[in-house]
Amino acid sequence: MYLNSRQLIMLWTMIYAVSSNSNLTAHLDVNSSSRVINQSSGAVDLRSLQQQLNEESLIRLSLVNQLYTLSSDMLTVKQRMMAIAVEGRQFEDKLKAMKKKFIALKNENRRMRDTQEQISVKVSNATDAGTSHASSGSQNEDSVVAFHAFTSKKLNFKTDTTVNVVYDKTSLNTHDVYNTKNGFFTAPSGGLYVFSWTSLVAEMSKFNAELLVNGERKGLAKCDHELGQQGFESCSNTVPVILKTGDLVNIRTVDSLSLLGIQWSSFKGWKVQ
Repeated sequence: MYLNSRQLIMLWTMIYAVSSNSNLTAHLDVNSSSRVINQSSGAVDLRSLQQQLNEESLIRLSLVNQLYTLSSDMLTVKQRMMAIAVEGRQFEDKLKAMKKKFIALKNENRRMRDTQEQISVKVSNATDAGTSHASSGSQNEDSVVAFHAFTSKKLNFKTDTTVNVVYDKTSLNTHDVYNTKNGFFTAPSGGLYVFSWTSLVAEMSKFNAELLVNGERKGLAKCDHELGQQGFESCSNTVPVILKTGDLVNIRTVDSLSLLGIQWSSFKGWKVQ
């Protein structure tokens, strides 16, 4: 069967149309595939970026937590250091208070010891005076009051220690006013008294002493022969005092090494009026 010219034109027209549609469809399919691939690739990149951002956020959050913990630790350490400093100052204050209390207790103990010694002396003197009065008859306060005491042997002392000097023998001792056991004179009545003491020291020695009334210094005598020539050094001092009944008087070392005896060193006193 043979086609005429009109039919051939129509057939070619149909073939061209079909070919055109096929090329357009293919082109559209290719473009659609490219867009899908590009969209898939973009989605993958976006997820990767979002994951990196999440990881960085976690890292930053961890760093912030660590910084917060470190700041808290530093604040705790600072507070502890301040507390330790306060405790140190409080300890120093307590130590100073304890030192002051110790010194006060030491002084109080010394005062109580001196008071007890004076009381013991008064009791001893009262006992001795009562015995003497009973054996020798009654005495009155208007009678003569005087004593003269001396050392029967050499006395040695320590330079850094103060001690009461005991003159163990007497040549005169009315009413037993001087106690040869403890070295104290007790005033039997009030009035004006005079006291004197004489000291003899050898070479390279010294005897510096003071006169005390109820533990209070009333006179000093320096007898220093440490740097002197060969021989002896004799020193004395005389002090008038006003006493009340029962007052105590004695000689005490200040800075002494030795005192020679056998009546070369003596302590004496008498009531003037």
